[in-house]
Amino acid sequence: MTGVLLDLDGTLVLSEKVHRETWQRFFASWGIEVSQQEYQRTFMGRRARDVLTHVPGPWSGTDLEVGLRALAEDAQAMAHTVEIVPGAVELFTTLRRADRPIAVVTSAGTDWADEVLNKLLGVRELISVVVTAEDIVHGKPSPEGYLRACEQLGLAPSACAGVEDSPSGVQALVDAGVGDVVGIDTTSSAAELRAAGAHRTVTDLRLDAGLRALNSAR
Repeated sequence: MTGVLLDLDGTLVLSEKVHRETWQRFFASWGIEVSQQEYQRTFMGRRARDVLTHVPGPWSGTDLEVGLRALAEDAQAMAHTVEIVPGAVELFTTLRRADRPIAVVTSAGTDWADEVLNKLLGVRELISVVVTAEDIVHGKPSPEGYLRACEQLGLAPSACAGVEDSPSGVQALVDAGVGDVVGIDTTSSAAELRAAGAHRTVTDLRLDAGLRALNSAR
């Protein structure tokens, strides 16, 4: 039985604009500017705690919990503006109908994951495992989250397919040993995703695009 491992932001929902704006407010509060290129290279798709801990900045040596709380609260307040990736809800129902176990592995916190999976997508009951930022020590590009998800599913990573929208997420899937790595080019280019290790790329999750690629992992 092949499991399916799904990222959340950028893969199931088009939320990057929300997260970019929350980070922009955070940077402004420290009086700094971060270019779009630097943001994509260093911040996008990664767990906020990892970034603020390891990336030098005016926040270094301060109480990071304050900044993390502000980022989470800002994102939560804008959750209603998030759009669903075409085919996302149908993908869940089709996979479950085919008895394919599903795990969602996200760099976001539990509150954001609950907001999106329960209220926006309405698919939480179809998901076997959810791994959030609070469940791991090292965020993406570390493979820890995906390895934990596979362990909880009771499946070898090589028996799973995974979908990610960022190079750091793709790298996490590759390093975890996931058998079929699919890049979705909602926030990064297909070339960037392939360079990070994606076996193929898709533009959305509709049955004629995303699901066909996932089914090839059987």
